Amino acid sequence: MKTRGIVNATRRLIGARKLGSNALTAKAEEEARHILTQALVWIERSKEKPAADQAAEDNRRSIAEAVQILQKTLLEEAAGH
Repeated sequence: MKTRGIVNATRRLIGARKLGSNALTAKAEEEARHILTQALVWIERSKEKPAADQAAEDNRRSIAEAVQILQKTLLEEAAGH
């Protein structure tokens, strides 16, 4: 897995919220939740096996960071920000 999809989903969600379109925001939130679910499953599975090399470990860390940002972005709207 790569961070690209997670980062793009985060950006689309932020952009949709800025536009103020309920339809776009709903679609972006749905996509973000789907990608978040996939990423969390990937993270859990990756914990089961050791990283092949430093690049693989760096990738895991990057994905975990992107997931945290996406989770925070999803929660911001739920908190009313």
